[in-house]
Amino acid sequence: MVQSYLLLGALGVHSIEDIRQKKITAVITLIFSIIGILLQVWNGDHSVVQMLSGMALGVCIMGFSYLTKGKIGIGDGMILVMTGIYLGIVDNLRLLCISFFLAGIWGILLLVLGFDKQTKIPFVPFLFFGELLMVIGGMG
Repeated sequence: MVQSYLLLGALGVHSIEDIRQKKITAVITLIFSIIGILLQVWNGDHSVVQMLSGMALGVCIMGFSYLTKGKIGIGDGMILVMTGIYLGIVDNLRLLCISFFLAGIWGILLLVLGFDKQTKIPFVPFLFFGELLMVIGGMG
């Protein structure tokens, strides 16, 4: 449970950054990632394979950032590397799907309200709310 709250705290800090500055501070992500690795080693909740495969999802998103020339932020990939440490591959995929769903609803709402479809929206807050829903639902 401590890990869930720590991850929510990290996502909360990064959500504020993403909303205000449209960027993620790599040092903060690194610190939370190291703490996550230490907690995984200490508690043994996930195998090394689960942790690495969870991190690989974030690396893939970083690759998509490169391929889309930044339309998907590299910081989003960095965050998903971090969440992969805490969640493993299955829950990290679950988090990503929930977050895409929430972002899609928000995007539709923005279109209905007359915003341009090129409007950039920060993604990390959706990761935060996705993780919050997972914790409330007993999945995160």
